[in-house]
Amino acid sequence: MNPAVADAAGYELQAARRNGAATIAVRGRVAIGNAQRLLEEISATVPADAREVRLDLSGVDYFDSGGGALLIRLREQLERRGAALRITGSTPDIDGFLGLVDEERLRAAAPRPAPPTTLIERAGEWGERAMASLRDFTAFSGEVVIGLLDAARNPRQIRWRETWIYMQRAGYEALPIVTLISFLMGLITAFQAAVQLRQFGADIYVASLVGLSVTRELGPLMTAIIAAGRSGAAFAAEIGTMKVSEEVDALAAMGLDRTRFLVTPKVLALILMLPLLTLYADLVGILGGLFVAVVQLNIPTVVYFSTMKYYMVFWDVGQGLIKAFVFAILIALVGCLRGFEARESAESVGRITTSAIVSGIFAIILSDAVFTVLFNVW
Repeated sequence: MNPAVADAAGYELQAARRNGAATIAVRGRVAIGNAQRLLEEISATVPADAREVRLDLSGVDYFDSGGGALLIRLREQLERRGAALRITGSTPDIDGFLGLVDEERLRAAAPRPAPPTTLIERAGEWGERAMASLRDFTAFSGEVVIGLLDAARNPRQIRWRETWIYMQRAGYEALPIVTLISFLMGLITAFQAAVQLRQFGADIYVASLVGLSVTRELGPLMTAIIAAGRSGAAFAAEIGTMKVSEEVDALAAMGLDRTRFLVTPKVLALILMLPLLTLYADLVGILGGLFVAVVQLNIPTVVYFSTMKYYMVFWDVGQGLIKAFVFAILIALVGCLRGFEARESAESVGRITTSAIVSGIFAIILSDAVFTVLFNVW
């Protein structure tokens, strides 16, 4: 026998080879929670040239439907490789469980879909996934709206302590990166504007151009992208980890509403903090433009701010705040929804975290385009 494969999922695996047949002994639990991982380890253990695999279940002390599915999948994999599966050491309980399963009927009832081969088929498959994602997002949004309305009617039931913690993470802890990015964006915008305006002797309009660009567009947009990368990813990873460890199922079993318990504090925290972060980013971006105006263009500070005040109105800042409010809702919804989509592995948590960032930024850009059209038509 080879040395045992130590396992933290409740089972051990031992593999050996004798007379051309591979023997794999399983000890411990064979259940829904570890069936997929066990199947992958067994598949990786079987030699490529083995024509018979003997699966020893004499050491299994717990076996459920996940174990039955494992045996069916393993038999299918081995048949495709030209090998046969032989089960040894089975207990009466396992035999009784397997006797209830009509393996041939299960295979016939779940035919494997043929992979798409043409561009039209692939486009159709992509469209089907997009519609399913839109349907899930719409249903989850409705669930969260109902939760927020319920929280507004019963504010004492809101988990204010958790909300305050998320506000601190999404707001206070994001200040350094927001400061750096906003200052650089204001500085870059002023530099680019100065290069063009100097040709016409219109350097003074750098102030108004920086002010309008930062408050209407760059401030809310860059702040939202930073929040999607920090808070949206953190929300997805936190809920995804709870889903993998079955804590979400435990909450449901105890009768606790997942929206009120997990989602509402995150949504409220981001709704409260993102507009404030946007105002802060606007101020820092304007200071970045001021630095270029004073050092590069020799424009006095008083002239810079007086020009900006002359060409700007409160509605310019209001547009950015409206965007920030909507961006906050989108980031929180996408992050939480992706977290609930996690499956039973650490790999899925990493995948949904990446998806939360990408989907969040896509939603931000799309909604920003819609707002830009609306505000210019309005």
